[in-house]
Order: sequence, then C-alpha cells, then structure tokens
Amino acid sequence: MLEQRFIDGFEQLAPDQATRQIITHALEVFSRKGFAGTKIKDIAASAGFSQGYVYMYFKSKEEIFTKIVELASEGAGRSVQYAAELEGTAMERITWLTEAFLSPGSLAMQHWRLILLQTATSEAIPEEAKRISKEKIREPFEQLIPLIMEGQRALEIVDGDPLELAIAYFSFIQGLGIARSQATEQNSFPTTELVLRFLKRS
Repeated sequence: MLEQRFIDGFEQLAPDQATRQIITHALEVFSRKGFAGTKIKDIAASAGFSQGYVYMYFKSKEEIFTKIVELASEGAGRSVQYAAELEGTAMERITWLTEAFLSPGSLAMQHWRLILLQTATSEAIPEEAKRISKEKIREPFEQLIPLIMEGQRALEIVDGDPLELAIAYFSFIQGLGIARSQATEQNSFPTTELVLRFLKRS
C-alpha cells in the first residue's frame, strides 16, 4: 500500500512514461559514473533510446540531473507525508516508512539515493540543482517532526528535540542507502528494528 503511494506520487511528479524511463535510467548511470563522467549517450543506451529521442525530452545531462534533484526533493517530503496519513501508531508509521526507504529497488529509496548523488558531487553539479536542494532539504525533516512528537506524547519515542531526532533518522537512512548500493548479496543488512532502536523508548 505504502509503496503504491510512492509510485503514484512519482507518476504525478513525472507524468510522462518516457520521461520517467529516462530519469530512472539516468539515476543508475549517474550513480555508477558520477555527474562528470556521464554522457547523454550513456543514459540513452541504458534506457534503450537513441540520443536524439532523449534530446526530445531534455536539452542536456544538466537538465536531466536538475530534474532528478527536483523529484528527489519533492519525493522525500511526500514519502513522509504519505506515511503520516496511514493508520496506526506513530511508531508503526515510522516503521512502515523505514521499511519502504530500505527496501531494495524501492522508489522511496531512490528519492534518497538521488539526494545522496547530488550531495556527493556538489562541486560539479548544476547551480540550479544546488539551489533546489538547498531550498527543499528541510522538508522531509519538517514532515517527520509531527510524527515524532506524536510518538513522544504516546510514550513510544524517546524524549529529545524532535528536529534533532529527525535529522538523526535521515542521517541513518542516507548512510544505509550508501551501504545498500555497495552491498553484495552476501552482505548482511541491518533490520528495521535495529535501525529504529535509537528512537524507541525502552
């Protein structure tokens, strides 16, 4: 259910199927080659399109990258918003959100991989992408704060500054996103329960 909400949200932000396909494959190529090493022909080949077809939708790799950052910034906040609208306790909703973020191949995880991508290559990326990221970076934290406060009132979540707890949460998610992208099938991966242990009141 939650994953379907992420899919619906992605389709609202990028309603054209070809655009979504280009963006999805561009993400993978940028992740492997970095911004500087990526060419339009690489993205086109990955998506199964000709370079000319990609240019019908985007003028340059800079425009593709900026669109990715825009989607990431919007999507990260929406992900938390979707989780907050579900039924259940605050901790249950944060648990569902975390499972969606950490699921391999999840659109929710892709939102954060995109943010990781642009921050990891901050000196090379387009200025417009930097501007969007700077404007939107607080949105997911601010969306999570009411859930944390609800959990604190219900004595589910530890005491502390809700903003600091939200920042800690997303720091863990980002770090695990890097670990997930580097992991092989043989590597063990932390469970959601372990990830959320710092938030739960004992």
